[in-house]
Amino acid sequence: MGTREHVVTIGRLELSRRWRVLSGNTAQLIAIGISALFFVPLGLGGMIGTYLFGSGVASGEIETPLSLTRLGFVYAWLFVAGFGGYRAYATALRPDRLEGYLTTVSHRELLAGLLLAECVVWGAPAILIAVGGSLLFAAGTGSVLSAPLLFLTVCTTLATALTTGFLVSLTIRNAGVRSKLLTRLRSVLFGLLAIAYFGVIFTQSFASVLEPLYHLLEPTPIGWYGDLALVGSVSGASIGRSAGTLLASGAFLLASAAALPRLAAGVWYADGVHIEHEAEPESSSTGNRLSGLLPQPVLGVATADWKRARRAPITLTFAVYPLFLLISPVMNAVQTGTIGRGLPIWIVCFGPWIAGALFALNVVGNEGAALPATLLSRAPGRALVVGHVVAGVLLVGPVTLVTVVGLGVASPHTMGAVVTLAVSALVLTVFAGPIATGIGAIFPRFEEVSVSRSTEAIVPSMLAFTAYSLVVFLVAMPTLVAHSSIVGHAIASAIGPSQAVVRIVGTIASCTLAAIAGLLSAAYAVRRVEGFHFD
Repeated sequence: MGTREHVVTIGRLELSRRWRVLSGNTAQLIAIGISALFFVPLGLGGMIGTYLFGSGVASGEIETPLSLTRLGFVYAWLFVAGFGGYRAYATALRPDRLEGYLTTVSHRELLAGLLLAECVVWGAPAILIAVGGSLLFAAGTGSVLSAPLLFLTVCTTLATALTTGFLVSLTIRNAGVRSKLLTRLRSVLFGLLAIAYFGVIFTQSFASVLEPLYHLLEPTPIGWYGDLALVGSVSGASIGRSAGTLLASGAFLLASAAALPRLAAGVWYADGVHIEHEAEPESSSTGNRLSGLLPQPVLGVATADWKRARRAPITLTFAVYPLFLLISPVMNAVQTGTIGRGLPIWIVCFGPWIAGALFALNVVGNEGAALPATLLSRAPGRALVVGHVVAGVLLVGPVTLVTVVGLGVASPHTMGAVVTLAVSALVLTVFAGPIATGIGAIFPRFEEVSVSRSTEAIVPSMLAFTAYSLVVFLVAMPTLVAHSSIVGHAIASAIGPSQAVVRIVGTIASCTLAAIAGLLSAAYAVRRVEGFHFD
Protein backbone atom coordinates (compact mmCIF):
# COMPACT_ATOMS: atom_id res chain seq x y z
CA MET A 1 0.00 0.00 0.00
CA GLY A 2 1.50 3.33 -1.04
CA THR A 3 1.52 6.69 0.67
CA ARG A 4 -1.65 7.84 -1.03
CA GLU A 5 -3.56 4.74 0.05
CA HIS A 6 -2.28 5.19 3.61
CA VAL A 7 -3.49 8.79 3.74
CA VAL A 8 -6.93 7.93 2.33
CA THR A 9 -7.30 4.98 4.71
CA ILE A 10 -6.35 7.07 7.74
CA GLY A 11 -8.81 9.78 6.72
CA ARG A 12 -11.60 7.24 6.21
CA LEU A 13 -10.88 5.56 9.56
CA GLU A 14 -10.88 8.90 11.34
CA LEU A 15 -14.21 9.85 9.79
CA SER A 16 -15.78 6.50 10.70
CA ARG A 17 -14.46 6.76 14.24
CA ARG A 18 -15.90 10.25 14.65
CA TRP A 19 -19.26 9.12 13.33
CA ARG A 20 -19.27 6.12 15.68
CA VAL A 21 -18.53 8.33 18.68
CA LEU A 22 -21.10 10.87 17.57
CA SER A 23 -23.85 8.35 16.89
CA GLY A 24 -23.33 6.83 20.32
CA ASN A 25 -23.90 10.17 22.07
CA THR A 26 -27.55 11.17 21.81
CA ALA A 27 -27.03 14.50 23.58
CA GLN A 28 -24.30 15.49 21.15
CA LEU A 29 -26.45 14.51 18.17
CA ILE A 30 -29.25 16.71 19.49
CA ALA A 31 -26.81 19.58 20.03
CA ILE A 32 -25.51 19.27 16.46
CA GLY A 33 -29.07 19.17 15.13
CA ILE A 34 -29.92 22.34 17.03
CA SER A 35 -26.75 24.00 15.71
CA ALA A 36 -27.71 23.02 12.17
CA LEU A 37 -31.03 24.81 12.62
CA PHE A 38 -29.06 28.02 13.12
CA PHE A 39 -26.15 27.54 10.70
CA VAL A 40 -28.10 26.30 7.68
CA PRO A 41 -30.32 29.42 7.54
CA LEU A 42 -27.22 31.49 8.29
CA GLY A 43 -25.41 29.97 5.30
CA LEU A 44 -28.39 30.50 3.02
CA GLY A 45 -28.74 34.05 4.27
CA GLY A 46 -25.05 34.65 3.61
CA MET A 47 -25.39 33.51 0.00
CA ILE A 48 -28.38 35.77 -0.52
CA GLY A 49 -26.37 38.56 1.07
CA THR A 50 -23.60 38.13 -1.50
CA TYR A 51 -26.16 38.62 -4.29
CA LEU A 52 -27.50 41.78 -2.67
CA PHE A 53 -23.95 43.02 -2.09
CA GLY A 54 -23.07 42.34 -5.72
CA SER A 55 -26.16 44.21 -6.87
CA GLY A 56 -25.23 47.14 -4.65
CA VAL A 57 -21.72 47.19 -6.08
CA ALA A 58 -23.01 47.16 -9.65
CA SER A 59 -25.55 49.91 -9.02
CA GLY A 60 -23.18 52.08 -7.02
CA GLU A 61 -25.41 52.07 -3.92
CA ILE A 62 -22.49 50.77 -1.81
CA GLU A 63 -20.00 53.61 -1.55
CA THR A 64 -16.98 51.74 -0.11
CA PRO A 65 -17.24 48.14 -1.35
CA LEU A 66 -13.48 47.52 -1.22
CA SER A 67 -13.16 48.56 2.42
CA LEU A 68 -16.17 46.46 3.43
CA THR A 69 -14.85 43.43 1.54
CA ARG A 70 -11.42 43.74 3.14
CA LEU A 71 -13.05 44.01 6.55
CA GLY A 72 -15.17 40.91 5.89
CA PHE A 73 -12.27 38.77 4.70
CA VAL A 74 -9.98 39.82 7.56
CA TYR A 75 -12.65 38.98 10.14
CA ALA A 76 -13.44 35.70 8.38
CA TRP A 77 -9.74 34.82 8.29
CA LEU A 78 -9.41 35.51 12.02
CA PHE A 79 -12.48 33.43 12.84
CA VAL A 80 -11.38 30.44 10.76
CA ALA A 81 -7.82 30.62 12.12
CA GLY A 82 -9.10 30.72 15.70
CA PHE A 83 -11.61 27.93 15.16
CA GLY A 84 -9.10 25.80 13.28
CA GLY A 85 -6.46 26.33 15.94
CA TYR A 86 -8.85 25.31 18.68
CA ARG A 87 -9.92 22.23 16.71
CA ALA A 88 -6.30 21.27 16.11
CA TYR A 89 -5.35 21.67 19.75
CA ALA A 90 -8.40 19.99 21.25
CA THR A 91 -9.31 17.18 18.86
CA ALA A 92 -8.05 17.13 15.28
CA LEU A 93 -4.40 16.36 16.07
CA ARG A 94 -5.11 14.02 18.99
CA PRO A 95 -6.09 10.75 17.25
CA ASP A 96 -7.02 7.68 19.22
CA ARG A 97 -4.36 4.94 19.29
CA LEU A 98 -1.64 7.39 18.30
CA GLU A 99 1.13 4.93 19.16
CA GLY A 100 -0.44 2.28 16.92
CA TYR A 101 -0.59 4.68 14.00
CA LEU A 102 3.03 5.74 14.39
CA THR A 103 4.27 2.16 14.43
CA THR A 104 2.65 1.42 11.06
CA VAL A 105 2.84 4.67 9.07
CA SER A 106 5.03 7.76 9.11
CA HIS A 107 4.01 10.87 10.97
CA ARG A 108 3.69 12.67 7.61
CA GLU A 109 1.12 10.17 6.39
CA LEU A 110 -0.75 10.33 9.68
CA LEU A 111 -0.83 14.14 9.58
CA ALA A 112 -2.02 14.11 5.97
CA GLY A 113 -4.78 11.63 6.82
CA LEU A 114 -5.99 13.74 9.75
CA LEU A 115 -5.96 16.87 7.60
CA LEU A 116 -7.93 15.00 4.94
CA ALA A 117 -10.60 14.11 7.50
CA GLU A 118 -10.81 17.74 8.62
CA CYS A 119 -11.13 18.92 5.02
CA VAL A 120 -13.99 16.50 4.38
CA VAL A 121 -15.87 17.49 7.54
CA TRP A 122 -15.49 21.25 7.28
CA GLY A 123 -14.20 21.89 3.78
CA ALA A 124 -17.04 20.26 1.87
CA PRO A 125 -19.81 22.46 3.36
CA ALA A 126 -17.60 25.53 3.03
CA ILE A 127 -16.94 24.84 -0.65
CA LEU A 128 -20.65 24.33 -1.34
CA ILE A 129 -21.45 27.67 0.29
CA ALA A 130 -18.55 29.30 -1.56
CA VAL A 131 -19.78 28.00 -4.93
CA GLY A 132 -23.32 29.22 -4.31
CA GLY A 133 -22.18 32.58 -2.98
CA SER A 134 -19.76 33.13 -5.88
CA LEU A 135 -22.41 32.41 -8.50
CA LEU A 136 -24.93 34.68 -6.79
CA PHE A 137 -22.34 37.44 -6.42
CA ALA A 138 -21.52 37.18 -10.13
CA ALA A 139 -25.24 37.34 -10.92
CA GLY A 140 -25.56 40.47 -8.81
CA THR A 141 -22.60 42.25 -10.35
CA GLY A 142 -23.34 41.04 -13.88
CA SER A 143 -19.68 40.05 -14.30
CA VAL A 144 -18.89 36.42 -15.15
CA LEU A 145 -15.29 36.95 -13.99
CA SER A 146 -16.49 37.63 -10.44
CA ALA A 147 -17.54 34.02 -9.80
CA PRO A 148 -14.16 32.25 -10.21
CA LEU A 149 -12.24 35.08 -8.53
CA LEU A 150 -14.50 35.13 -5.47
CA PHE A 151 -14.41 31.33 -5.24
CA LEU A 152 -10.60 31.38 -5.47
CA THR A 153 -10.45 34.05 -2.78
CA VAL A 154 -12.68 32.10 -0.41
CA CYS A 155 -10.70 28.86 -0.88
CA THR A 156 -7.36 30.64 -0.41
CA THR A 157 -8.63 32.40 2.70
CA LEU A 158 -9.84 29.13 4.23
CA ALA A 159 -6.61 27.30 3.38
CA THR A 160 -4.25 29.92 4.82
CA ALA A 161 -6.41 30.54 7.90
CA LEU A 162 -6.76 26.84 8.77
CA THR A 163 -3.05 26.29 8.17
CA THR A 164 -2.22 29.20 10.47
CA GLY A 165 -4.44 27.77 13.16
CA PHE A 166 -2.75 24.37 12.90
CA LEU A 167 0.73 25.95 12.98
CA VAL A 168 -0.07 27.99 16.09
CA SER A 169 -1.64 24.98 17.81
CA LEU A 170 1.33 22.71 17.11
CA THR A 171 3.78 25.42 18.21
CA ILE A 172 1.95 25.82 21.51
CA ARG A 173 1.83 22.06 22.06
CA ASN A 174 5.55 21.73 21.26
CA ALA A 175 6.30 24.36 23.88
CA GLY A 176 3.98 22.67 26.36
CA VAL A 177 5.53 19.20 26.11
CA ARG A 178 9.02 20.62 26.72
CA SER A 179 8.48 23.32 29.32
CA LYS A 180 7.83 22.44 32.95
CA LEU A 181 6.73 25.99 33.64
CA LEU A 182 4.07 25.94 30.92
CA THR A 183 2.93 22.49 32.05
CA ARG A 184 2.48 23.71 35.60
CA LEU A 185 0.68 26.88 34.48
CA ARG A 186 -1.50 25.23 31.82
CA SER A 187 -4.67 25.22 33.90
CA VAL A 188 -4.06 28.82 35.00
CA LEU A 189 -3.50 29.98 31.42
CA PHE A 190 -6.62 28.24 30.16
CA GLY A 191 -8.58 29.73 33.05
CA LEU A 192 -7.38 33.24 32.20
CA LEU A 193 -8.23 32.65 28.54
CA ALA A 194 -11.74 31.49 29.48
CA ILE A 195 -12.23 34.54 31.72
CA ALA A 196 -11.09 36.83 28.90
CA TYR A 197 -13.39 35.06 26.43
CA PHE A 198 -16.48 35.34 28.60
CA GLY A 199 -15.48 38.86 29.58
CA VAL A 200 -15.59 39.89 25.93
CA ILE A 201 -19.01 38.24 25.58
CA PHE A 202 -20.43 39.81 28.73
CA THR A 203 -19.15 43.29 27.91
CA GLN A 204 -19.72 42.97 24.15
CA SER A 205 -16.21 44.28 23.54
CA PHE A 206 -15.76 42.52 20.21
CA ALA A 207 -14.97 45.77 18.42
CA SER A 208 -12.21 46.70 20.87
CA VAL A 209 -10.58 43.31 20.26
CA LEU A 210 -11.10 42.94 16.50
CA GLU A 211 -10.46 46.50 15.34
CA PRO A 212 -6.75 46.55 16.33
CA LEU A 213 -6.30 43.17 14.63
CA TYR A 214 -8.00 44.48 11.50
CA HIS A 215 -5.78 47.56 11.35
CA LEU A 216 -2.77 45.27 11.79
CA LEU A 217 -3.76 42.81 9.04
CA GLU A 218 -5.42 45.15 6.54
CA PRO A 219 -2.12 46.26 4.89
CA THR A 220 -0.91 42.63 4.63
CA PRO A 221 -1.78 39.97 2.01
CA ILE A 222 -4.65 38.94 4.29
CA GLY A 223 -6.31 42.29 3.68
CA TRP A 224 -5.53 42.05 -0.04
CA TYR A 225 -8.02 39.18 -0.35
CA GLY A 226 -10.62 41.95 -0.68
CA ASP A 227 -8.88 43.19 -3.82
CA LEU A 228 -8.72 39.70 -5.31
CA ALA A 229 -12.44 39.15 -4.70
CA LEU A 230 -13.43 42.41 -6.41
CA VAL A 231 -11.08 42.47 -9.40
CA GLY A 232 -13.24 43.10 -12.44
CA SER A 233 -16.12 44.37 -10.29
CA VAL A 234 -14.69 47.46 -8.58
CA SER A 235 -12.28 49.84 -10.25
CA GLY A 236 -10.36 50.44 -7.02
CA ALA A 237 -9.40 46.77 -6.64
CA SER A 238 -5.68 46.44 -7.35
CA ILE A 239 -4.47 43.74 -9.74
CA GLY A 240 -1.00 44.02 -8.22
CA ARG A 241 -2.25 43.37 -4.68
CA SER A 242 -4.39 40.52 -5.99
CA ALA A 243 -1.39 38.85 -7.59
CA GLY A 244 0.65 39.57 -4.48
CA THR A 245 -1.78 37.85 -2.16
CA LEU A 246 -1.88 34.76 -4.40
CA LEU A 247 1.94 34.56 -4.48
CA ALA A 248 2.22 35.16 -0.73
CA SER A 249 -0.48 32.59 0.05
CA GLY A 250 1.15 30.00 -2.19
CA ALA A 251 4.57 30.56 -0.59
CA PHE A 252 3.03 30.35 2.88
CA LEU A 253 1.26 27.07 2.11
CA LEU A 254 4.45 25.56 0.65
CA ALA A 255 6.47 26.57 3.71
CA SER A 256 3.73 25.23 5.98
CA ALA A 257 3.77 21.88 4.15
CA ALA A 258 7.37 21.50 5.31
CA ALA A 259 6.86 22.94 8.81
CA LEU A 260 3.69 21.10 9.85
CA PRO A 261 5.17 17.56 9.74
CA ARG A 262 8.18 18.69 11.75
CA LEU A 263 6.00 20.29 14.39
CA ALA A 264 3.69 17.25 14.51
CA ALA A 265 6.69 14.94 14.93
CA GLY A 266 7.94 17.15 17.74
CA VAL A 267 4.66 16.62 19.60
CA TRP A 268 3.90 12.99 18.77
CA TYR A 269 7.38 11.61 19.36
CA ALA A 270 8.19 13.71 22.45
CA ASP A 271 8.38 12.05 25.85
CA GLY A 272 7.10 15.23 27.47
CA VAL A 273 8.07 16.75 30.76
CA HIS A 274 7.10 15.04 34.01
CA ILE A 275 5.99 17.02 37.00
CA GLU A 276 6.60 15.31 40.31
CA HIS A 277 4.01 16.35 42.83
CA GLU A 278 4.92 16.35 46.47
CA ALA A 279 2.88 14.04 48.63
CA GLU A 280 0.02 15.89 50.19
CA PRO A 281 -0.16 15.85 53.97
CA GLU A 282 -2.89 13.67 55.36
CA SER A 283 -4.51 16.56 57.12
CA SER A 284 -4.52 19.95 55.46
CA SER A 285 -5.13 23.21 57.26
CA THR A 286 -8.77 23.17 56.13
CA GLY A 287 -9.14 19.62 57.40
CA ASN A 288 -7.65 20.60 60.76
CA ARG A 289 -10.14 23.43 61.14
CA LEU A 290 -13.10 21.20 60.27
CA SER A 291 -12.00 18.08 62.14
CA GLY A 292 -13.61 19.31 65.35
CA LEU A 293 -16.88 20.13 63.60
CA LEU A 294 -17.40 17.13 61.31
CA PRO A 295 -17.05 13.39 61.87
CA GLN A 296 -13.94 11.95 60.28
CA PRO A 297 -15.77 9.82 57.65
CA VAL A 298 -17.78 12.85 56.51
CA LEU A 299 -14.67 15.03 56.43
CA GLY A 300 -12.83 12.36 54.46
CA VAL A 301 -15.50 12.27 51.74
CA ALA A 302 -15.61 16.08 51.50
CA THR A 303 -11.82 16.33 51.35
CA ALA A 304 -11.68 13.72 48.60
CA ASP A 305 -14.24 15.73 46.59
CA TRP A 306 -12.17 18.89 46.91
CA LYS A 307 -8.98 17.09 45.87
CA ARG A 308 -10.65 15.63 42.79
CA ALA A 309 -11.98 19.06 41.85
CA ARG A 310 -8.54 20.65 42.21
CA ARG A 311 -6.78 17.95 40.20
CA ALA A 312 -9.32 17.75 37.35
CA PRO A 313 -11.63 20.80 37.37
CA ILE A 314 -12.80 20.01 33.84
CA THR A 315 -14.79 17.07 35.21
CA LEU A 316 -17.08 19.53 37.03
CA THR A 317 -17.91 21.76 34.07
CA PHE A 318 -21.41 20.28 33.86
CA ALA A 319 -22.24 21.96 37.18
CA VAL A 320 -21.65 25.48 35.87
CA TYR A 321 -24.08 25.21 32.94
CA PRO A 322 -26.60 27.37 34.84
CA LEU A 323 -24.16 30.28 34.68
CA PHE A 324 -24.77 30.56 30.93
CA LEU A 325 -28.34 31.60 31.74
CA LEU A 326 -26.91 34.60 33.58
CA ILE A 327 -25.20 35.98 30.47
CA SER A 328 -28.13 38.22 29.55
CA PRO A 329 -28.72 39.82 33.00
CA VAL A 330 -24.96 40.23 33.59
CA MET A 331 -24.51 41.86 30.16
CA ASN A 332 -27.42 44.17 30.91
CA ALA A 333 -25.86 45.14 34.24
CA VAL A 334 -22.48 45.83 32.62
CA GLN A 335 -23.97 47.87 29.78
CA THR A 336 -26.26 49.97 31.96
CA GLY A 337 -23.87 50.23 34.91
CA THR A 338 -26.68 49.38 37.34
CA ILE A 339 -27.82 46.23 39.13
CA GLY A 340 -31.45 45.43 38.43
CA ARG A 341 -33.87 43.60 40.68
CA GLY A 342 -33.65 40.36 38.71
CA LEU A 343 -29.93 39.55 39.06
CA PRO A 344 -29.81 38.88 42.84
CA ILE A 345 -33.06 36.90 42.57
CA TRP A 346 -31.60 34.60 39.94
CA ILE A 347 -28.43 34.10 41.99
CA VAL A 348 -30.67 32.76 44.78
CA CYS A 349 -31.70 30.00 42.35
CA PHE A 350 -28.43 29.34 40.51
CA GLY A 351 -26.12 29.32 43.55
CA PRO A 352 -27.89 26.43 45.31
CA TRP A 353 -28.30 24.70 41.94
CA ILE A 354 -24.53 24.60 41.49
CA ALA A 355 -23.86 23.69 45.14
CA GLY A 356 -26.00 20.58 44.89
CA ALA A 357 -24.85 19.50 41.43
CA LEU A 358 -21.09 19.71 42.09
CA PHE A 359 -20.61 16.58 44.22
CA ALA A 360 -23.97 15.27 45.48
CA LEU A 361 -25.75 14.34 42.26
CA ASN A 362 -24.12 10.91 41.95
CA VAL A 363 -23.42 9.78 45.50
CA VAL A 364 -22.61 6.17 44.62
CA GLY A 365 -21.13 6.56 41.16
CA ASN A 366 -18.71 9.29 42.27
CA GLU A 367 -16.69 6.71 44.21
CA GLY A 368 -15.62 4.86 41.08
CA ALA A 369 -13.05 2.17 41.83
CA ALA A 370 -13.12 3.05 45.55
CA LEU A 371 -16.79 2.04 45.87
CA PRO A 372 -16.21 -1.49 47.26
CA ALA A 373 -13.89 -0.23 50.00
CA THR A 374 -16.27 2.63 50.80
CA LEU A 375 -19.24 0.32 51.18
CA LEU A 376 -17.31 -1.89 53.60
CA SER A 377 -16.76 1.03 55.99
CA ARG A 378 -18.98 1.77 58.97
CA ALA A 379 -22.26 3.57 58.05
CA PRO A 380 -21.18 4.32 54.47
CA GLY A 381 -24.54 5.76 53.47
CA ARG A 382 -24.57 8.58 55.98
CA ALA A 383 -20.89 9.37 55.44
CA LEU A 384 -21.22 9.50 51.64
CA VAL A 385 -24.41 11.53 51.57
CA VAL A 386 -23.41 14.06 54.21
CA GLY A 387 -19.83 14.29 52.94
CA HIS A 388 -20.81 15.10 49.36
CA VAL A 389 -23.38 17.63 50.58
CA VAL A 390 -20.89 19.32 52.91
CA ALA A 391 -18.32 19.57 50.10
CA GLY A 392 -20.70 21.55 47.90
CA VAL A 393 -22.16 23.70 50.66
CA LEU A 394 -18.82 24.83 52.07
CA LEU A 395 -17.42 25.55 48.62
CA VAL A 396 -20.36 27.40 47.05
CA GLY A 397 -22.45 28.54 50.02
CA PRO A 398 -20.30 31.48 51.19
CA VAL A 399 -19.85 32.73 47.63
CA THR A 400 -23.59 32.57 46.97
CA LEU A 401 -24.51 34.34 50.19
CA VAL A 402 -21.99 37.15 49.73
CA THR A 403 -22.99 37.60 46.07
CA VAL A 404 -26.71 37.78 46.88
CA VAL A 405 -26.19 40.29 49.69
CA GLY A 406 -23.78 42.42 47.65
CA LEU A 407 -25.97 42.52 44.56
CA GLY A 408 -29.08 42.99 46.66
CA VAL A 409 -27.64 46.04 48.43
CA ALA A 410 -26.52 47.52 45.09
CA SER A 411 -29.95 46.88 43.53
CA PRO A 412 -33.25 48.75 44.11
CA HIS A 413 -34.36 46.06 46.60
CA THR A 414 -35.17 47.22 50.12
CA MET A 415 -33.09 45.96 53.04
CA GLY A 416 -35.97 43.72 54.06
CA ALA A 417 -35.94 42.11 50.63
CA VAL A 418 -32.17 41.65 50.83
CA VAL A 419 -32.56 39.86 54.16
CA THR A 420 -35.26 37.48 52.86
CA LEU A 421 -33.21 36.81 49.72
CA ALA A 422 -30.17 36.03 51.85
CA VAL A 423 -32.16 33.64 54.04
CA SER A 424 -33.53 31.86 50.98
CA ALA A 425 -30.06 31.63 49.45
CA LEU A 426 -28.61 30.15 52.62
CA VAL A 427 -31.36 27.59 53.22
CA LEU A 428 -31.63 26.55 49.58
CA THR A 429 -27.86 26.10 49.36
CA VAL A 430 -27.87 23.88 52.45
CA PHE A 431 -30.72 21.66 51.20
CA ALA A 432 -29.91 21.59 47.47
CA GLY A 433 -27.24 18.96 48.13
CA PRO A 434 -29.60 16.61 50.02
CA ILE A 435 -32.15 17.02 47.22
CA ALA A 436 -29.47 16.05 44.72
CA THR A 437 -28.41 12.91 46.63
CA GLY A 438 -31.79 11.19 46.37
CA ILE A 439 -32.24 12.07 42.70
CA GLY A 440 -28.72 10.87 41.96
CA ALA A 441 -29.46 7.63 43.78
CA ILE A 442 -32.51 7.07 41.58
CA PHE A 443 -30.54 7.73 38.37
CA PRO A 444 -26.96 6.71 39.15
CA ARG A 445 -24.13 6.51 36.63
CA PHE A 446 -21.15 4.19 37.17
CA GLU A 447 -19.40 4.28 33.79
CA GLU A 448 -16.97 6.95 32.66
CA VAL A 449 -17.87 9.29 29.82
CA SER A 450 -15.70 11.66 27.78
CA VAL A 451 -15.64 15.19 29.17
CA SER A 452 -12.91 16.26 26.76
CA ARG A 453 -10.78 14.71 24.04
CA SER A 454 -8.26 13.36 26.55
CA THR A 455 -10.27 13.15 29.77
CA GLU A 456 -12.89 10.68 30.92
CA ALA A 457 -14.74 10.89 34.20
CA ILE A 458 -17.84 9.68 35.99
CA VAL A 459 -20.41 12.49 35.86
CA PRO A 460 -24.11 12.52 36.76
CA SER A 461 -26.55 11.14 34.21
CA MET A 462 -28.60 13.47 32.04
CA LEU A 463 -31.81 12.22 33.67
CA ALA A 464 -30.46 13.02 37.14
CA PHE A 465 -29.31 16.49 36.11
CA THR A 466 -32.64 17.28 34.43
CA ALA A 467 -34.78 16.02 37.31
CA TYR A 468 -32.61 17.81 39.87
CA SER A 469 -32.77 21.08 37.94
CA LEU A 470 -36.56 20.88 37.77
CA VAL A 471 -36.93 20.17 41.50
CA VAL A 472 -34.57 22.98 42.55
CA PHE A 473 -36.40 25.44 40.31
CA LEU A 474 -39.80 24.41 41.72
CA VAL A 475 -38.52 24.68 45.29
CA ALA A 476 -37.09 28.15 44.63
CA MET A 477 -40.21 29.31 42.77
CA PRO A 478 -42.01 30.85 45.81
CA THR A 479 -38.99 33.03 46.54
CA LEU A 480 -38.55 34.01 42.91
CA VAL A 481 -42.22 34.91 42.53
CA ALA A 482 -42.52 36.75 45.84
CA HIS A 483 -39.50 38.95 45.16
CA SER A 484 -40.46 39.74 41.57
CA SER A 485 -41.45 43.39 41.26
CA ILE A 486 -44.28 42.52 38.86
CA VAL A 487 -45.68 39.25 40.22
CA GLY A 488 -45.04 40.05 43.87
CA HIS A 489 -46.76 43.41 43.53
CA ALA A 490 -49.70 41.79 41.73
CA ILE A 491 -50.12 39.22 44.51
CA ALA A 492 -49.94 41.91 47.19
CA SER A 493 -52.55 44.01 45.37
CA ALA A 494 -54.90 41.07 44.84
CA ILE A 495 -54.74 39.55 48.32
CA GLY A 496 -54.21 42.59 50.48
CA PRO A 497 -50.99 42.19 52.51
CA SER A 498 -47.94 44.32 51.87
CA GLN A 499 -45.15 43.22 49.56
CA ALA A 500 -42.94 42.65 52.60
CA VAL A 501 -45.39 40.05 53.88
CA VAL A 502 -45.51 38.41 50.44
CA ARG A 503 -41.70 38.20 50.40
CA ILE A 504 -41.60 36.66 53.87
CA VAL A 505 -44.26 34.11 52.98
CA GLY A 506 -42.45 33.23 49.77
CA THR A 507 -39.17 32.77 51.63
CA ILE A 508 -40.80 30.58 54.29
CA ALA A 509 -42.50 28.48 51.60
CA SER A 510 -39.25 27.90 49.68
CA CYS A 511 -37.31 27.09 52.84
CA THR A 512 -40.00 24.67 54.01
CA LEU A 513 -40.21 22.92 50.65
CA ALA A 514 -36.41 22.71 50.46
CA ALA A 515 -36.14 21.22 53.96
CA ILE A 516 -38.87 18.62 53.36
CA ALA A 517 -37.60 17.62 49.92
CA GLY A 518 -33.98 17.58 51.11
CA LEU A 519 -34.56 15.43 54.19
CA LEU A 520 -36.72 12.92 52.34
CA SER A 521 -34.29 12.76 49.43
CA ALA A 522 -31.24 12.33 51.68
CA ALA A 523 -32.95 9.60 53.69
CA TYR A 524 -33.71 7.74 50.48
CA ALA A 525 -30.11 8.16 49.31
CA VAL A 526 -28.78 6.73 52.59
CA ARG A 527 -31.04 3.69 52.26
CA ARG A 528 -29.98 3.16 48.66
CA VAL A 529 -26.29 3.25 49.60
CA GLU A 530 -26.79 0.95 52.57
CA GLY A 531 -28.84 -1.46 50.44
CA PHE A 532 -26.26 -1.48 47.70
CA HIS A 533 -24.51 -4.36 49.54
CA PHE A 534 -27.31 -6.67 48.43
CA ASP A 535 -27.71 -5.56 44.80
